[in-house]
Amino acid sequence: MAMDPLMTSVAQAVRRRAGSGVGPPDDPDTELSSLGLTSLGVAGLLVDLEAAFSLEFPADTVTPEVFRTIRTLTDAVRTLLTPSPN
Repeated sequence: MAMDPLMTSVAQAVRRRAGSGVGPPDDPDTELSSLGLTSLGVAGLLVDLEAAFSLEFPADTVTPEVFRTIRTLTDAVRTLLTPSPN
């Protein structure tokens, strides 16, 4: 399955934080932990994504479920980038 531009950007951010020697995450459903992403890496990834997309992750979105795969993380970023109707 092809990744859209947002998912590609998230995958690139993950790749920068993943352990060395890990290939590019081609499958958006690959567990981030299997890519060598540690808890410290996740914290760095959070900062990277907030800076790259000019957004802030609310505390209730910083969960293992959100930071499980590139797909779940992309879905969260997409939701944060979409203005909520008032």
